[in-house]
Formats: sequence, structure tokens, C-alpha cells
Amino acid sequence: MRGEAIDDERNWDMNENLDIRQLVLEAEKRCRPYLWETPLEYSHHLSEISDAKVWLKLDLVQKTTSFKLRGATNKIMALNDDELSRGVVTASTGNYAFAVAEAISHRNQTATTYVAKNIDPSRLELMQAHGLKVVIHGEEAGAAEQEARRVARTEGKVYVSPYNDPLVVGGQGTCGLEISRQLPDLDAAVFAVGGGGLIGGAGGWLKSFSPKIDIYGVSPENSPVMYESLKANRIIDMETFPTLADTCAGGVDHDAITLKLCQQTIDEMFLLSEKEIEDAIRYIFEQHRLVAEGSAAMSVGVLLKHPDRFKGKKVVLVLCGRNIDIARFKSIICT
Repeated sequence: MRGEAIDDERNWDMNENLDIRQLVLEAEKRCRPYLWETPLEYSHHLSEISDAKVWLKLDLVQKTTSFKLRGATNKIMALNDDELSRGVVTASTGNYAFAVAEAISHRNQTATTYVAKNIDPSRLELMQAHGLKVVIHGEEAGAAEQEARRVARTEGKVYVSPYNDPLVVGGQGTCGLEISRQLPDLDAAVFAVGGGGLIGGAGGWLKSFSPKIDIYGVSPENSPVMYESLKANRIIDMETFPTLADTCAGGVDHDAITLKLCQQTIDEMFLLSEKEIEDAIRYIFEQHRLVAEGSAAMSVGVLLKHPDRFKGKKVVLVLCGRNIDIARFKSIICT
């Protein structure tokens, strides 16, 4: 399904009822040759402390080390040759830049990524070491994203959003499709929530697979934009603070299609403190010998904080990435 024309100007309605199931099925067909089906790993200790059966969905071992390759691949593979030739730009805190770069390499092209000045220095160094085209702009991620959009608009290039695009959401949904193949009788799944693309796509697929599946979201207390937006029934602007879950940090587009998807999909949202995120990172390494970034660890953090909520259920906790600063990781696991 590669190469059909799409309009990169965002011409969809944030209130439109998207057919998530169809979007995910199309993404599965389009992207499967370029993705790994990441494993489920049973967690004996988490199962014991929650009196549940708990699996970890290891999307942190996906190519480019995060789930974001799914959405980026679906978007890039759907671009036609003319769109690619005009140029592709995106904005990222790190993971999405690697995802777009990997996806577009299969089309023998490159993309330009806009990042903010406050990007994790180790991520910026890694991006540059891998030869990615990086432009630093603005003090925080929102400003970098606005600049990337401005450049795309004025120069006629394609802007690839990390979450606010039906094709990206459909691509992220392949994570949920894999879970439904691997554990078809699951009762609940927990996803990190930033812009809402992962839970909107993967959680939306699971709801279409079985409406009885409980979908839980979790955001950092220091940047609870989607959490507060769901309460307000609109995307809100609010002050946010640095967080270990930096890939879930920052603002959300005012016209984000993911707000409605989250409203339709999420049964309950949780918030975690920085200490709770840190404890979850440490726990994952100690019990599973896995390196998880802050956003990825939040799903485990929810179960550690609310074990009784999952009693008697078959639960999947999605570990969505492992791109964490090495020095910070060492300081956490050595505490």
C-alpha cells in the first residue's frame, strides 16, 4: 500500500469519528515488513504482588528502541514520490527522530528534525552521531514543533506529526494488534500517555477487539496535559515541568485528533510522581534486567502504586521505549 497520495495539510476534523480498526488493519498490511513483532514477557513478581497475571509488552526492543517506529513507518510508507521529493520535516524529543529516519531510509530519502534547546544532551549527541539532520529551535518542544510546521508550510514540505495524524495513530495501533494476537483473552492494558497517539491507536484497536478490555493511561504529574484536557473536555494550555517521562512531556495540539480517541478509549487515567517513575525504572531493571526510559516505566509504576486495581486480571503493561540518558540511568539504579 506504499505510495498512495495523501494531503499533508491537516484537513481532518478533530471531532471526526475515525475508524481505528480499519486504520490499524491498513497499517499492519503497509508496515509489517519493516517492523518487529515485539514479545510479551511474563512478570512473576508483578503477578504475585497484584494477585494478577501480568505481562510486559516489550516495545522497547522495537527497531530504533521505541514504539514510535510504528507510526512513522505507516506515515512515510504512505507518502507518494512527489511528496517525498518536496522534503519531510518533523519535531522530536529523540525517539521520533530515529523512527522517521529509519522509516524514510526505506524510501532512500532523509528527513530534517527540529528539536528544542532543552533536549536531553545525550539524545542530541546520539542523533548527530547517527547523521540525522537536526535543527535546534526554541526553548521547549512546542516551539520546535511550531517551527517545523512553519517550515513545512512555507517551503511546501511534508510535516510528519508524532501523534496528530490518522496514519500515525493507525501505525501505533499495530502494537495493540500484536497484543491481541499474543494474548487474546487479556482483561486490561496500560499505556503511557503524552499526545495520545499510542493509547489512541493501540488501545483503540484493543477496544475494537473486545470492548470488555480495560484501557488505562498514565502521565507524569509534572506534565499532565492530556490528563487535564480529558477532565476539561478540550485541549488546554498549562505550565509543565521537567520529567523523567520526557517523551510524554509538553503541550498537545489544540486540534489534536487524539483527544476524542482518548475520550472513547481510556477507562481511567493515572498520574505518577517523579519518584514513582524513578522507582519503576529501577524495578524493571532489578526484576527483568531491562533498560526502560521514564515514559516506558510508567505502566509498571501504575501497577506498583495500585496493585489491587488489577487483582484477578490478565494485564499487559506496555514498555514503550528505552532511550534514557546513561548517566541518569546509572544514578537511578545505584540509589
